[in-house]
Parts: sequence; structure tokens; C-alpha cells
Amino acid sequence: MAEWNTISLLSTALLVCGATAPADTKQHSVFFPQNLLDRARRNAEVHPREARLRDQLIADAQPWVALSDDALWHLMFGPNITRSWMVWSNGHCPSCSKNVPMYEWETDPLVHPWKVRCPQCDEFFPKNDFRSFYRSGLDEHNVFQPKKADRALLFNAEHPDPAHPLHGFGVDDGEGYVAGKDRWRFIGAYLIYGQWKQAVLGGIKRLAEAYVVTGDTAYAHKAGILLDRVADLYPTFDYKTQALVYEKRLGSNGYVSVWHDACEETRELALAYDQVFEGLRGDNVLIHFLAGKAKEFKLENPKRSFADVQNNIEGRILRDALANQHKIASNYPRTPIAVAVTKAVLDWPRSRDEVLKLIDAFLKRSTAVDGVTGEKGLANYSAFGLQSIALFLADWDRAIPGFLDDIVRRNPALHSMFRFHIDTWCLNSYYPLSGDTGWFAKRIDQYQGVRFQRFGLESDYSHKDAAISPSMFTFMWRLYELTGDAAFVQALYMANDYSVEGLPHDVFADGHEALQEAVREVIRREGAAPGTTSIDKQRWHLAILRSGTDSHGRAAWLDYDSGGGHSHQDGMNVGLFAYGLDLMPDFGYPPVQFGGWGSAKATWYKQSAAHNTVVIDGANHGNAAGRTTLWAIGESLQCVRASGAAIVAGAKQFERTVATVGCASNDFYMIDVFRVVGGMDHAKFMHSHFGRITTNGLALVPTTSYGAGMQMRRVAVDAAPKPGWWVDWDIEDRYKLLPHEADVHLRYTDLTAEAQAYTAEGWVAAGGYDTNEEAWIPRVITRRTGASAPLASTFVAVVEPYTDSPNIAGVRRLSVAGADGTPYGDTGVAVELDLADGSAHLVLAADVENAVESTPSFPDDRAMVQADWGVRTDAEFCLICRFPDGTPERLVFCNGSFIEFGGVKVVAGASASELAEIAFEDGVPRVVGGAPDQVLRFYRDGTEILVRNAH
Repeated sequence: MAEWNTISLLSTALLVCGATAPADTKQHSVFFPQNLLDRARRNAEVHPREARLRDQLIADAQPWVALSDDALWHLMFGPNITRSWMVWSNGHCPSCSKNVPMYEWETDPLVHPWKVRCPQCDEFFPKNDFRSFYRSGLDEHNVFQPKKADRALLFNAEHPDPAHPLHGFGVDDGEGYVAGKDRWRFIGAYLIYGQWKQAVLGGIKRLAEAYVVTGDTAYAHKAGILLDRVADLYPTFDYKTQALVYEKRLGSNGYVSVWHDACEETRELALAYDQVFEGLRGDNVLIHFLAGKAKEFKLENPKRSFADVQNNIEGRILRDALANQHKIASNYPRTPIAVAVTKAVLDWPRSRDEVLKLIDAFLKRSTAVDGVTGEKGLANYSAFGLQSIALFLADWDRAIPGFLDDIVRRNPALHSMFRFHIDTWCLNSYYPLSGDTGWFAKRIDQYQGVRFQRFGLESDYSHKDAAISPSMFTFMWRLYELTGDAAFVQALYMANDYSVEGLPHDVFADGHEALQEAVREVIRREGAAPGTTSIDKQRWHLAILRSGTDSHGRAAWLDYDSGGGHSHQDGMNVGLFAYGLDLMPDFGYPPVQFGGWGSAKATWYKQSAAHNTVVIDGANHGNAAGRTTLWAIGESLQCVRASGAAIVAGAKQFERTVATVGCASNDFYMIDVFRVVGGMDHAKFMHSHFGRITTNGLALVPTTSYGAGMQMRRVAVDAAPKPGWWVDWDIEDRYKLLPHEADVHLRYTDLTAEAQAYTAEGWVAAGGYDTNEEAWIPRVITRRTGASAPLASTFVAVVEPYTDSPNIAGVRRLSVAGADGTPYGDTGVAVELDLADGSAHLVLAADVENAVESTPSFPDDRAMVQADWGVRTDAEFCLICRFPDGTPERLVFCNGSFIEFGGVKVVAGASASELAEIAFEDGVPRVVGGAPDQVLRFYRDGTEILVRNAH
């Protein structure tokens, strides 16, 4: 049944909306001055690559050039058909019944107008002749009015006989084809993705680009027709009242498209107008044509002069957006960027002071959190704002030389902004999937701070910028010139396939060869890739521990907050990259293709229990952040500890310590200590990559699932395992990320006292939201319960990735005591690891908070004694390594002043050392880690000994 009664029909009179252009109107292009256009056209004559770009842009514009002016004018439509962001977000094809989720329906409006095509069976929908139906409903202003349309035209054109059983199959009157409870909004989605984004907006952009690279005013003329007709109708669009997202009216603002796309589209319209402005001013043929249309269709604006057309475009697109910024409110700072562009296009240079003030304001906010906005979704939403800022600043920089120099001088935090996604990029292949970002276990092998694009080569970024958008290769080089940071050059070099060929991929740039040689020189001097180290972004609340090199590189990360824009409830979540894989993946972007953001599966991805963290009493984490309480980066040990009791309501302690430890074989392991006090039920969740698991030390029996709303199955439990049980993942390289068949494993050994052990399978989407492919991955739960609150738990685990065979032969937990020999109990942690080569490691981790107020208390006594190894220290975290003969191999202590082991005592002096690391060669100690200026004294059997300082 049609839904015309739910649509607020527009007045038949198209009144001018908002203020008209001022008397001192726009006279010239701002972002495309003549000298810039001349340079682009000259480059196309000189450089083969730029010539190919020009020729391609000309070819891309031809479908619109081939249309008559009248046909172009008629491409734009009105708002009286319900638009839909998806045909059906979790739907299938009514013909072949195969899944076609989200944005997978195909449109080609200039070849197959008013049709969408199933990508599975190539069937076109709707089956009725919607073009004829649409034309029958056009009113005197050429706007479709549903009540006026001839409903006798609503039948399957392939089966016109009313008696045929398929006579009504696939028929859409603009409100969708309905079969039982199912509705396919073919036309509603077509209007956005076909008619608007491709035929109208796409035509404007293609024609404007062709004009920029050729100077042929025929392209500007055609673009002007489309821009003016869009202006007639743009203010009448209101996504909130007229359109759907996930088959619902969610109150989402916007114009033709929903808010996030409406913002970008409005900015693109302003830039396209600026691109063709010089070609429109003297086009009397354009004025004659538009005046004829205004008369024919009784439009308010008579279009008798260019001033009338300028008023129409500027008033009803640019100024309307400024007056209705709720329609373009988007992820920060995209809206102020669009506003700044619009104000500049309208009134530069008179608007200079206003625009610069706006730029400084949004850059200050955009760099406030370790150089970025603080929005989560590390490789998506966190990066989108940066990518938009980069394009925006580069637009200015190429139009007005020296503009970027001034902006960086006034906003030095821009250096940190574009370093952020270099610092957080792990192994040049992965980002921690914190918040709404990425797909489960998938690589992200491009720097995300900007969107690098190269003509003729496929882009790895989800968003594709216009071919004449500023080159991000040029922009990154400019950042290097202004900051001296070679990482920006290395990032652009890597994005160009580790080559200088073709740089800077910029039709507007001069001096290609000189820039290529300059890049080559930086790479010769600094190396091909940034030398990133361990980092702790303390305002963004993300710590990354890096170690190893080349194929042995690895990175563990700890996300120590929960909540915020596009975040998940993922406090103290841990991840691990090694052996070329994401071995402890966050699930990634919620699978909205299974019913939208509120669906069970999308909700599951955001739940605390879907992450590698601890859940108290089954409750999701709150919106709160922890803080770093230990940060120690050495040669063989990298360690972070973060505390965040506020993350869980009512908790007294919620503290996690993560450390990576290197072994002589280039292998490593990770120590994980998670102290939790509060509630009565503590469940620690752990998962790895796709794969199969084997267990040791567990007698598992089937049981019910943990908690409501969990997408888990095949749950089994051992109610009383002996600490030291392990689960071994045999990793399946499902995405074929490794160059050969590698035998990669991850072994999780749990040393938690008095805990239950569960295994289960957790649901994940195996890919992005363009597929409905599903998978179930192995998960492990370590659970402790108590009869009364607050329950205190110390979860202790060793995580060892390995190939072929493990490097750790055995793991056990030892007791640790205070100065007088009284044991600390469960909160004090000592872990002994026997390695395959006969050496051994001891890890000590003190409970620095003592939330349970036990005796002895480390905060009061500042002492740890491990009798089995003969270790004494006042440090908060220690690594002691011994050779097979029992002599010291390495001593590392953190936040302490001394350590004793094996007859050797190391003293840091009066103040505690953040980290001191000492290696022994033939019994001779050598300082290899810690502050370069720290003073260490060494004693063997009470006698001070000489030390070689290699640090």
C-alpha cells in the first residue's frame, strides 16, 4: 500500500529560501585561481601521466555532454518520494533470494534509469516502468506529486496481462515493492545512489573537473544547468522528515542524503561552483536557457541575468546550508570545514578574518586529544576528520602559497595530528580496532591520516576523492618541509609502493623531478619506513608496546578507557599483532548489515564481553577512562600498567598490567595481570584469530551460555581446574594474509587461582558490511565468583604466539612475600617460565593499589621477596632471566631503587628508576636499558664491581 499520506507534501510554489546574495557578490574563484588552472593545463601538455588524467576526465564527462540541456535540467528531482539509505539493509533479492545487504544493489542511472540491479542474478527492479509513472506525476513546477501520478501504470512491464501471476511482482510506486511483511525500497534507494549521487551530483563534479583541466566553457555551461536546477530544489529536501535509514525514520538530519553525506555533498557543490564560476559569468546561452525554464515551469526566480542565477545557486545551496547547519551536522570537524569552504567560496577575501577564526577554532578542538579529536574508531571515524582536514588545508595551500605555513605556525599541534596514525600503525599492517573501525582480523596496510590517491591505480580507502582533489603526496611533503619530520616522507613513499615514480601525483604541482629526488634523498638518509617505538597516548588512552624487527616485529596494545563517540564498552581491552597477523583481534565495526545498529549482532560487537577484558557481574563497562600508572620500555621488556576503577560501576580496583618479553630465539611472550575488586562475579574473556583450539589440564563438560545477549554457543566448563591449564589456537589464515602456509599458534596459559575455565564459540562477521558471511571463533572465559561483595580476583596469564613449537616449556606461579617473609597472598604475582633452551625467567608484579587492604601491603612496605629464586627488590615490576647454569642473564626492574639476585645487587640511588635493564655477558654486567643519565651501582657478594654502560 502506498504511503503518500505519511509524506508532508510541499507547496507547489518554490519560494526562495534564506538570504539572497549581498550586493558585493562573488567575483572570482577562490580555490581555483587562473594561475592554478594554467599550471594544471600546462602540466597536461608536458607530463604523460597528467595528460592521461586530463583525457580521462574529459571522457568521464562525456555522458553528460551528450545529453541535451533540456535532458540535463530534468535529471534533478523533488523530495516527495520517500528516500531510503538502503533498499533493505538485511535483505535479499526477491528474484534469486540471495542476500543483498546494505549498499550492494547496483545503479547506473544514465544507462538504466530508474532501475537497480541485483549483483547476484543481474535482475533489474522495479519491474514497472517507473519513468512513465514519474512523468505522469509531474506538476506545473516539474516536481513529482504522488497523488497526481497515474497508478494504472503500476504493473510488471514483463507481464502486462493482469491475469498473469507475476503481473504485480517487483512493482514499486516509490514507496517500495511489498510482498507479505517484506518491503524493498528500490526507488527510494535509487533516488539517492543513482539519480542524485551519480546522475546529478556526479554530473556536476565530472563536468566541473573537465572544465578545470581544459578551460572549455562547454563543460561549465552543462555544470551550471545542473547546479541551478539543484538550487531550485535543494532547500526543499529534509532527510529527517522525508527519508529512512535501516528501514526506519530515525530522526536523521540531512538534505537529499543523510547528514554525513549531506555535509560532504554540500561542500562538494560549493567547490564545484567555485571551479566553474569563471566559465559561467559570461555564458549568455545559459541565461537564455534557464530563463526559458523559469518561465515554462513558473519558477519564482526569473533567471533573466547571471546575477539571478548566482543568487539562486548561492542563496539556495550555499547560504541555505549556512542557515540550516543541522542538515550538514557531521562527524567533527567536517561541518566547520564545510562551513569554512562555503563562506570562502561566497565571500573571499572579505570573509578572510571570519574564516581564519573558524579554522583556528576547529583545529584547536581537533588536536585536543593527543593531536586528534578523541573520537573512537581508530582507522575510521578517528581518521575521517584528519583526512578531511588534510584535504581542506591542501585546498588552501595550493590556491594561496604560504597559507599552510601560517596555519602550522599558529597551530603547531598539527604535527601531532598527522603523526597520530603513524604512531598507532602497527607492523605497517594493522591498527588497534578501538571502537567502530575495521573488520575482524583484517589488515589495514595504508596510513590512515590522509587518503593517498593515484590516478589509474585502485585506492585502498573506502572514500574516493575527486580526481582533482589536492594530492596528499604533495601535502605530506609540505608537512615535512614545515616540521622536519621524515616520517611524513616515509609515509608517502610507502603509499607509493616504496618508489618515487610518478610523485607527487599532482596535476597542479611544479617541479616533479626535483621533488622525486628530494624524497629519494630523505629515504636514503632515514630509511623507507618510520622508526616507530612504543607509545602511550595518555589522553586517547591507548598504549602500544612494540618490539622486534622485520618479520619478528610485534606489538601489544592496551585500550584503557570505555565510551566516547563511536566507542565500544571495551575498558582495558588488549590486542596483539605478531607473525603478520592480528592474533587478539577486536571484533571491529558492528555488523549493521544484520538489522541495523540496534540489532542483536551489532549490539554484541559493542558489549564488554565481546572484548579481551573482564566483566563484573555481567554488566557492560561505563563511560570512563583509566590512567597509566607504570610505563617501562626497555630492550627485552616493554610494560604498561593502567588503572581505571571508574570504568565499572562500584569497582574498587580495575587494573591491568601488560608486558611483552623477548627471548633469545627472537620469539616472545606476553604477561597479563588483571586485578579486579568489586561485585560478586568476575569473567575474563579471551579470543584469538580464526582457528581451532586444543586444551590441556581441563575436563570440560557442556553448560549453558554465559550471560544474556551473548552471541556465543557450544559452551563447556571445568568448574575447578588446576592453575596452569592452557588453550592452544592453531591459527587459520582465512584471509590468506601470509605469503606461505605458516604454522602459527597462540598458547594461552592461565594461572588464576580458584577459577572456573570455559571454552565457547563467539559469533563474528567474516568481512565487512558488504557481505552476510558469518563465522564462529573459539573463545575462553576464566571466571571467579564469590558469595558476597566485593570479590577480589587476580587474573594471571601468559600468552605465547609461536610457529611450529612453543618456546616456553613450562609455566608456574610462585609465592611472593613482603620484607619479613609474610606472603602477599593472591594479589602478589610471581610467574616462573622455563624456556626450551634451558634458561628461565621470573616475572614479579606488585599490587601497588592494595584495594583489599591486606597485610603485608606493598604500598607501605615497598618490598617483594621471592624465596625460590632468592630475589629481593622494592620495584613494582621485575624481570629476572637466568642462564641454564643458574647465573644471571638479565635483570630488569621498574619503578624501584634496587634488585638482588644471584649474588648481584643493582642500586639505582636515592630515587626510584622508571626502568633499569642490565644484561650479563661472561658474568660482566652491561646497562642496556633505562634513562641515559641514570646512575647505577653494582655489587657482587657485597663488593662494588665495574660496569660497561652500553646504553
